[in-house]
Amino acid sequence: MVKKIYLLTLVLFFFWGSNVTAQLSEGGSPRKVSQLKKTGDFRVKMPAVNNEMLRWETQAYNRDSKLKPFVFARNFEVDLSPLKDGQWFRSEDGWWIWQIQIVSEDAYSISLLLRDFQPGRQDRIFVFTPGQDALLGAFTSRNQTADQVFPVSPLPGDEVVVQFETPVWDGSRAPFVIGIVSHDFMGILKSRDIRRPLDKAPGECLPDINCDVADRWRDVQNSTCRIMVINTTNSELCTGTLLNNTAQNERPFILTANHCIDNQTKASASLFLFNYESPYCGPLDGDNTNSLSGSRLRATHDSLDFTLVELVSQPPPSFRPFYAGWSRSVLPADTVASIHHPQGDVKKIAIDDHSPSISTFNYTTNYTRNGFWRIGRWEYGATEDGSSGGGLFNTSNQLIGNLVGGSSECSYPFYDYYARFDIAWNNLPDSTRQLKYWLDPQNTNAQSLSGKNFYTGNDFCMAFSNMTDGDEHKLLRLSSQSGTPAGYWTGTNNQKITEVGDKFSIPGNEVLYGVSLGIGRKVLKSANSSSRLRVNVYDIRGNNFDIIHTQLVNPNDLAEDAMNLVVFNDPVLPADSFLVAVNFEGIVNGDTLAIYQSVRELSTRNSMYIKKDNTWSEFRRISPSGLSGALALELIACNVEGVSDIPKTEMPLTLKLYPNPTFGRVEVSASHNITLDMMQVFNSQGRQVPYHS
Repeated sequence: MVKKIYLLTLVLFFFWGSNVTAQLSEGGSPRKVSQLKKTGDFRVKMPAVNNEMLRWETQAYNRDSKLKPFVFARNFEVDLSPLKDGQWFRSEDGWWIWQIQIVSEDAYSISLLLRDFQPGRQDRIFVFTPGQDALLGAFTSRNQTADQVFPVSPLPGDEVVVQFETPVWDGSRAPFVIGIVSHDFMGILKSRDIRRPLDKAPGECLPDINCDVADRWRDVQNSTCRIMVINTTNSELCTGTLLNNTAQNERPFILTANHCIDNQTKASASLFLFNYESPYCGPLDGDNTNSLSGSRLRATHDSLDFTLVELVSQPPPSFRPFYAGWSRSVLPADTVASIHHPQGDVKKIAIDDHSPSISTFNYTTNYTRNGFWRIGRWEYGATEDGSSGGGLFNTSNQLIGNLVGGSSECSYPFYDYYARFDIAWNNLPDSTRQLKYWLDPQNTNAQSLSGKNFYTGNDFCMAFSNMTDGDEHKLLRLSSQSGTPAGYWTGTNNQKITEVGDKFSIPGNEVLYGVSLGIGRKVLKSANSSSRLRVNVYDIRGNNFDIIHTQLVNPNDLAEDAMNLVVFNDPVLPADSFLVAVNFEGIVNGDTLAIYQSVRELSTRNSMYIKKDNTWSEFRRISPSGLSGALALELIACNVEGVSDIPKTEMPLTLKLYPNPTFGRVEVSASHNITLDMMQVFNSQGRQVPYHS
């Protein structure tokens, strides 16, 4: 659609501005065991719960309180350890193996909290579902923290197995104790259940962070994380923001809400998930591998409802962490945005084109008078349960507050309240109840601070995708000459298509870290399927495709209807133009695997290639009805400083000005939606001049 803007000003010249695990681990596979002796009950069952009743109770509580954590699990306190529970085995190579199976009937997923976590130097701990369809670990002594608390990410289903492996066992010391079992009654791991009612109103209701409407806040999007908090009674999801400080020393401070984390026990038992977002402007479930466990409580204030914690682990370069700046200004910005995880979903944005007002959060008498920014109405998006703690940003990408609560939801985008950053700064003198002590360690009394990505050179990483705003992820089916189903263009088939790839063009000396695959279909005939997927990287030189990297992937490790990160075993140094491809020749008969793709008109840009009869061809040259497209891939590349990570635009911007030059009115027509803040106007002396529509 062409959007027109009319300007009235004295103007002469016009310029345009513009291996899969869910936690850091050692990787690897659990050792196979042969039974030695039984030392306790192998299978432990949690008390029965009513999922529907729990959902009703938590939603009713949130409606009454107007606070916005997303409670998703009922927790059971347990005391399970290798000293007295489970069953011992010996592995084929002589290691001692302990296993325990935990069952919580009808749970959508199960997560754990390990206490007294102090494994030995060679010890390994895995958590997996029966059949190892989903697996976490190995967790080792490198995951140990000072408080010896280790939260484990959720695994799908209502049964998990914990396996502890050690070369020597004398039965005198427990390397950990399973202290809490979390029964997920909402279903936070699946993309087509109650966790994602957003699928019913994608885009316009709750815009994804990679939609064009969020471009103004592109720098700061990587500062936002999803927080999973495990406590004794329940587990909940909130949102947090990674913040910079005046020493600019990379201390990983996270700002969130007090009603999410209000003590050290919760801070220790929290998981912080970065980059959980759709790779494009669409409802595709994101990759969930960029998570860190544990934090130290630094400051909290119940009357302002903010908490500052410090991660016990530094976000690594592959997380692309951005330490957001902040502003203590009491003059409200004309336009503000909140980046958040509503209902624990992929990262979203809400935008208010008007100034927030100073207000009191009146849902309880305990809150500080006039301590909050009040959003009257969101022009784009809204917040929901799970958005608690999410940052409120001005147009300079600086944080000015964190979400406490309000009435806003997808169907009613009105009235949200954010704790004012300027009040939280030093409203109270105690360092444990203010932000200044931690965010201004040099006592500069700075009124504002810019954000920063501290990684440079080889460690500067970015994400790249050829999926863009306006795309839809689909599976395009093949048909035989007789019209019978023949598989998928981007998956297993009987039409001699063996491999599909997406072309990237990144100048420089980038190093490929890995690629996320948008798995659209996965059907394995057995949990022990011998199928293997192969990820290949090819240099493209003219018509030649030269393979420079190949890597096998076990389909059991991949989640359907979601992005799945495959980390390359070795650094991959491609040419300026290269192809990231997925080969299906290792998928055995009876198994099905397919990658999502976009389907576009022929006139739009095509990045997708098909290998058929051992020959590579552009998809648009052999596709039905002359279609173009891109694969649902997100590439993580490092050593790319100075290269934009904004997804490539499928249609170049077409811009028309008339008349130009002019002494008065000029008409601007563009092929994409444009706003006044995207333009600058200059006179014949090169000076910028004001204008209005």
